[in-house]
Amino acid sequence: MAKKRKRPKKRRKTYSTIQDHERQGKKLVPIWRQYPNMQPISWMNDRLPDMLWAALLVTHFPQNQVLNVFRLVIKYIDSLPEDKQFGDITHTGLSKLPSERLDEVLSIILVQEEHKQILTSLLLLDELPGREAWARALGVERSAGDWRPLMIAIGCTLDHQSQESTACRWLRLRCAMIENKLLLQDQEAIKGILYYPNYGDLRSVRSTIRALENAISGEEMLRENTTERFAWADKFWDECLTKTPCYPFNVGAEKTDILPGTTVERPGEVYSCLVEHTHNTRKTSGIDARHDIVFGIGFYCLQLLQELLRVGNCYSIGGRTILRTIAECYITLAYLAKKDDIELWQSYRGYGTEQAKLAFLKLDESDDAPSYVNVQTLEQLANEDIWQEFLNINLGHWNNTNLREMSIAADVKDVYDQFYDWSSAFTHGNWGAIRDTVFDTCGNPLHRLHRIPRQTLRALPDVVPDACELVDKILEVISQLYPSFPHRVAVKI
Repeated sequence: MAKKRKRPKKRRKTYSTIQDHERQGKKLVPIWRQYPNMQPISWMNDRLPDMLWAALLVTHFPQNQVLNVFRLVIKYIDSLPEDKQFGDITHTGLSKLPSERLDEVLSIILVQEEHKQILTSLLLLDELPGREAWARALGVERSAGDWRPLMIAIGCTLDHQSQESTACRWLRLRCAMIENKLLLQDQEAIKGILYYPNYGDLRSVRSTIRALENAISGEEMLRENTTERFAWADKFWDECLTKTPCYPFNVGAEKTDILPGTTVERPGEVYSCLVEHTHNTRKTSGIDARHDIVFGIGFYCLQLLQELLRVGNCYSIGGRTILRTIAECYITLAYLAKKDDIELWQSYRGYGTEQAKLAFLKLDESDDAPSYVNVQTLEQLANEDIWQEFLNINLGHWNNTNLREMSIAADVKDVYDQFYDWSSAFTHGNWGAIRDTVFDTCGNPLHRLHRIPRQTLRALPDVVPDACELVDKILEVISQLYPSFPHRVAVKI
C-alpha cells in the first residue's frame, strides 16, 4: 500500500460538530443560529478599532504595567460622583466626554513618556474620535508616519481570544460595571474580574470576561444607533487600507508534501493486465451492460490516474476534479455491485446513451459547435445500442436518487464524506475552492486579513495517494464481480 499522509493530532473541539447542527429543510443550522433574533457582533470589525489606545499599550509594554494604567483609569471613573461616572472607555465614548474630563482621563493614560511615544501613532488617523484632545495631550500635531506600532497592536489583537484582546475587553467590562450596566450574582466570577489576572482559574476567568464583554456589546447594539456606534470602525479600516500597502502573508516558495502513491509505470501495467482480464471474462459479443460498465469504469479511472501522474497535475485545480470523478465512479460501481440488478446496470448504461443523444441534438442545431467535442462521435454513441428515434431522454438521475443516497445503500458513505464534498467545490467553482486557490491572505494586519490575488500559482495538496486508494477500491470490486484480479496500482515507495 502507498504511504498515507499523517493526519494532525486531534485537538479539543471549540466548534459545533455536524451532530450539533439542527436540520431545517435543506440547511444545517449551528447552535448559535438556532436562537431567534441572534445578531453576531464582531470584535475585529466593530469593537477593536474603538479600543485602539488600549491595544497599543497592551501590545508594546509588559502586561502588569499596562493593567496598572487600566486600574488607574478605573479608579478615576469610580471616584467621580455617581451622576458623573461613565462606562464607555472607547475612543468614541471618550470623545463625547466634557473636555475637562477627557483631558483628565488622557493624563492618566499618558502618565509615562514611553506611553506617549507609542500612542503618538494614533495621530496617523485623521478620523480618530477626539483627535484634537489626543494631539493636545500628546503634545504633537501629527505622528512621524511610522505605522508599525499600529500594525503590531492590531496584529496581536485581531484574535478576540488572545491575551492582549482579553485585557482590552476586561477594561471595557470593568468600566461598564461601574456604570451599573452589568450586575453579577456569582461571587467567584466577580472576584475573578475584579482581581484579574491574579485570582481564579485564568482559563475560566478570561472566558467569562470575553462572554460578558460580548453581552455588553449586544446590549449597546439594542440601545444605540449601531450605524453611528460603529462609524469610527468603518473609517479606521478604510483609512488603513488607503494609507498602507498590501503584502502577501505567505512569502517564498510554498512547500507541498511529496506523497508518492504509485510509480509512473504502475497504472499502465495494471491497465494492460485489466485488458487481458476483460477478454478472459467476456461471454458474448452482444450488449452486456454489467461487463461493459464494470471494466469500463476500471479503465476510465486508470486513465484518469495516469493523467494525474503527468507533471504538475496532482497539485492542480484539475487534479481535484479528477479525484471527484474517481470517487463518483467508485460509489456508482459499489452501488451497482451491491444491488447487482440487471435493470440497474441497463439503466446506468442507457442513461449515458440518452445524454449523448441530448448533447448531439443540441449541438446539431447550433451553428457554432465547441471544439472540445466531435458531433459525429456523439451521433455514433447515441445510436450504438438502439436507433435514437426509439431512445427516450431521461432528464433526471438515472436511478431517481443521488450519489449520497447511493453511497449509503452501498455501505461506502465514508468514501463520500472523505472525497466528494470538498472536491466538488473545485468542480463547481464554489467560493471556498476559489478562495483557497487564487487568493492569498494580506500580511498587513491593518487590512484585517483581507484577500489579495496570489502572485504565483498555488500548489495544492497532492491527490495521487487518494486517487490510488480509490482506484484500488474499484479494482477490488472488479475482482469480486469477475474473479480474480489481484493487481493494484498503489505501491510501497
